[in-house]
Amino acid sequence: MIDEFYMNGLRWNVRWTNSADPILVDRTGNLSVAVTDPDTMTIYLSNQLRGGLLTTVVLHELSHAMMISYGYLEQIHRYCKKRYWVDMEELIANLIAQQAKEIFQRAYDIVGDEAIRFVPYMLEQFVA
Repeated sequence: MIDEFYMNGLRWNVRWTNSADPILVDRTGNLSVAVTDPDTMTIYLSNQLRGGLLTTVVLHELSHAMMISYGYLEQIHRYCKKRYWVDMEELIANLIAQQAKEIFQRAYDIVGDEAIRFVPYMLEQFVA
């Protein structure tokens, strides 16, 4: 597994931590299994995550990293009232995390191996 990656030229870190670590307290004040910290450009993951839940959580957190790295947060914040910012960010991250496999599977169904041109290499085995 990797401990860093680049997205849109920005370096992100991945850190595994104890499930009770205060770093896993999210913006709403709840203890979570993972958080993405835009200030440190780090995704923190509970060391208790496994299997399908781990994959879904990583996709969710990568969605946050993508929104930050590509400037989508500013667009989201422009399109909805401030009181809905967190809810909208979470909705988008959940949508991507929960539906990514189906989206990529449909891409393979439609264009076959050509899909590899737009399906990231790291997701190749997730789809298979």
